Amino acid sequence: MDFEIVEMEAFTGAKAHVYSVIPEGEETSLLEQFFEENKLYTKDLKKVINKIKVMANDTGIRKDFLKEGEGSLGDGVFALDYTGQLRLYGIYFHEAVVLFGSGGYKPPSAKSYQDHPPLHAKAEQIKAIAKDIYRMIINRELKVNDDGTLE
Repeated sequence: MDFEIVEMEAFTGAKAHVYSVIPEGEETSLLEQFFEENKLYTKDLKKVINKIKVMANDTGIRKDFLKEGEGSLGDGVFALDYTGQLRLYGIYFHEAVVLFGSGGYKPPSAKSYQDHPPLHAKAEQIKAIAKDIYRMIINRELKVNDDGTLE
């Protein structure tokens, strides 16, 4: 999967850098697409935005804000927790850096993302991105610095 990692400067704060990816052939990041695709869910979208801002500006990326285990063991894939019916998937690196992908609405009838095909596709997408990113880190094509910057 080809993509460009971009810093989401509107969300990056004193405690954490926030990143997303722009898939090849697309013009907007997955995080921007998430906001656009879910704009009808204003109450839950406000929870998502608030959670990101609190982590970036006040607390850092705290694991108690994340529902871990959404991907394979050790790949860092999570869903942002306590966001109502919206699920936003991302990759946790450490307290100063996070990369958000996309996600969507999880109907109350769905017990897991696998039960809802559109959400399942978004989760699989971030899992594939996580796999590529960790390959890049191992091959020293990408470095995650302690201050949350990427090089």
